[in-house]
Amino acid sequence: MPAGRAWTLPERARWKELWSSPQACCWDESAAGIVGVVITYEQAVYSGSASAWMAQELRHASAALGLTPASMSALGWAIEDE
Repeated sequence: MPAGRAWTLPERARWKELWSSPQACCWDESAAGIVGVVITYEQAVYSGSASAWMAQELRHASAALGLTPASMSALGWAIEDE
């Protein structure tokens, strides 16, 4: 996980979850910072401490990683059924 702050256990679990997602096969090490931003802003949103700009940045970072159906479509990604 990116250095510079202490990560909680739920944040560490979310890190593992995101890097185990189907989208992660299209990321490289350069995505680590954006994944960290997503986790940080998600926790702020869930705790009720996020500002409007944090929520907006979460939306943009999630889209950049292909974590939403709309961004997956825009990237030309599809997850196949097993």
